Amino acid sequence: MIINIIFTFFILFFLIYISIEDIKTMLISENILRAFSAFGFLYLFIIGSTNEEINCIDLFLKNSYGMIIIFIIMYSISYISYKLLGTKVLGLGDIKMSSISTIWLGLKFSLISLSISFILSALYSLQGKLAGKFYKFQQYPFAPFLSIGIFSSWILDKI
Repeated sequence: MIINIIFTFFILFFLIYISIEDIKTMLISENILRAFSAFGFLYLFIIGSTNEEINCIDLFLKNSYGMIIIFIIMYSISYISYKLLGTKVLGLGDIKMSSISTIWLGLKFSLISLSISFILSALYSLQGKLAGKFYKFQQYPFAPFLSIGIFSSWILDKI
C-alpha cells in the first residue's frame, strides 16, 4: 500500500513535468521519458519482489509487450493520419509517452488511459473550433491529455 502511495507521487511528478514541458515547447525531453520508464520498471521490480504471487519476469515481459503494442497503435495512427491529412497529428514524444505508460499501467489500463485522453482532447478541440480559437488541423500539446488519462487510469487501477 505504501509503495503505491510513493509511486503515485512519482508518476504525478513525471506527468506534471511532461505536461508543462509540452505546453511550453510542444516537445517532450528524451531524458524525462527515460527517467519515466526507469521509474516504471523500478515500480514493477518492487511490486514483483514484494508480492510472492507475482512473477517479476512475467510482469516485465507482459508490460513490455503491451508497450510495444501501444507504440505500434499510436505510431500507426500518426502515420495514417499524416498520409491522409498531410499533417502530423501525434508527435513522437506523445507516442513514446503513451507507450511508456504501459510499463506503469499494463495494457488494459493503458488502453483506458488512451480512450480518456482522446475523448478529452476531442472535447478541447471541439470547444476551440466552436469558439473560433482553432483553425483547421491546428496542433496543440497532447501530453496534458495523456497525463490526465494516465493518472486517471492509475487511480482506477489502485482503487
